[in-house]
Amino acid sequence: MSNLVPSTQFINVLVKVRPGKTKDDFKVETFPAVPWITAKDTIINYQIFDSGDQDIIFTGMTVVPEHNDQLSEESVSISGKQLTFIDANTSKITLNITLHFKDENGVEFAHDPEVQNSPEL
Repeated sequence: MSNLVPSTQFINVLVKVRPGKTKDDFKVETFPAVPWITAKDTIINYQIFDSGDQDIIFTGMTVVPEHNDQLSEESVSISGKQLTFIDANTSKITLNITLHFKDENGVEFAHDPEVQNSPEL
């Protein structure tokens, strides 16, 4: 008889990007706004699901604190519409990430959501 290994937790965060009040300004919303991570080695995927009529892509991310033992390097999909990383979730901590974007005209912008680590005891 074999023991079943529970599947890895996967959190998909939907990202909506809309033009802001000025030409090079964008409003970014994430759903959920703050992912609450409870399982170890959780896969977190940010997915641009709505950018109106603009072609917006991810170009990467940065994390504060920069040197942490919680988040892996990110991977951006070939289309640029998804950004994925793994959260070790071994420490109760709030991580401030900055998602980096680029529009079809090469305008770069960023959005800074948080990830809340709350390991199960």
